[in-house]
Amino acid sequence: MRILFSALPAHGHLFPLAPLMEAAIAGGHVVGLLGGPGVRPLAVGELDPGVQLLGDGAAVQEFLAEAARRTGGDPTRPDPAMLGEIFGAARLDLDGEQALRHARGWAPDLVVAEAFDTVGPLVAAGLGIPWHQVGIGPGLAPMPAEVIERAVVPYYRRAGIEPVPASSYVDPCPPALQDPGWVSPAPRLPVRARAHRRPRGEPAVLPRFSDPGRPTVLLTLGTVFTEEEMLAALGSAVADADVNVLATLGLAISRPPESTGRGELRYVSFAPMDQLLDGVRLVVAAGGSGTVLGALSRGKPMVLWPQGADQPVNAALAAAAGVAIVVGSAAEVTGAVTRALHDDALHARAAEVAAEIAHAPAPAEVMATLTAHAQQSRRGEAVVPVAAR
Repeated sequence: MRILFSALPAHGHLFPLAPLMEAAIAGGHVVGLLGGPGVRPLAVGELDPGVQLLGDGAAVQEFLAEAARRTGGDPTRPDPAMLGEIFGAARLDLDGEQALRHARGWAPDLVVAEAFDTVGPLVAAGLGIPWHQVGIGPGLAPMPAEVIERAVVPYYRRAGIEPVPASSYVDPCPPALQDPGWVSPAPRLPVRARAHRRPRGEPAVLPRFSDPGRPTVLLTLGTVFTEEEMLAALGSAVADADVNVLATLGLAISRPPESTGRGELRYVSFAPMDQLLDGVRLVVAAGGSGTVLGALSRGKPMVLWPQGADQPVNAALAAAAGVAIVVGSAAEVTGAVTRALHDDALHARAAEVAAEIAHAPAPAEVMATLTAHAQQSRRGEAVVPVAAR
């Protein structure tokens, strides 16, 4: 079977699809990924080499800039109009036509798209094949979901394509971290979340600490919100808790900022989250979905200082679940880290959520369900709802 994946060309949107891609390839399927200049650098070394890269779509900076031009807003702190442009109108205007062209030539049997992606659903509707939506964290609230949905309607009308609902919602978010009032946009199919790991190749080289007996804290602000001044302040604040600090530089910082603190602070360039979590007692982060789910899949509690995008929501849900302490400034970090390191209830709750994640179906099981659903659809048989399998 030919399975086409589609995602926003950014780490936090693409990497949650990686386990499903690997499972599909291991199951003997042919896997393609829609993208262009923005996807190729992310895929090299980080995705299964069997993934075929298709298309010549825009890089994420291009449609962020286009959305900002149309609305006059800040893409890192989007209002509803900006959300609709980033994920809906601007994205389809830049990528929709070429994606449809490449997909028709590739002839997929089904499409798997991450929750914020609107290109994959367009392709599925245009080709008349089923598609499945994959969450990247806690479910999208009704307001932004509706804004994005409305924003794509004009493009569909111009293209003469009728929108088709997703056949399922593949959900990596454990119930403990989901908003109690959230309603799945399609039949829910849980999948086991994991921290990002490289399928093959050499692991990243991580720094060593002079005193490995001290607790190690991972400090990561992700790939979007890492700024040198903020990272330096946070690094010093975490180190003042008298711990070893392993801090990620993100993508925008080329050299480690100067920092102070009682503990030992070491920086590392981009490395897979799964490897970064080895030997870590606590995670200090901004609260991106990949970081939160990755940390919890390994039973690591968190101290979160949200900066924007989905981070405030993720942080609030993690605090409500009893797996994180949320702070509002660097001045609060040292005390929060000290409390979190010695809070047995926090660590026990993180372990419980990790067990909940581990009991969800593996990506291979989920892909078997999706392909069976597509085969039924292709044969014109009555399709059993995926959640009923």
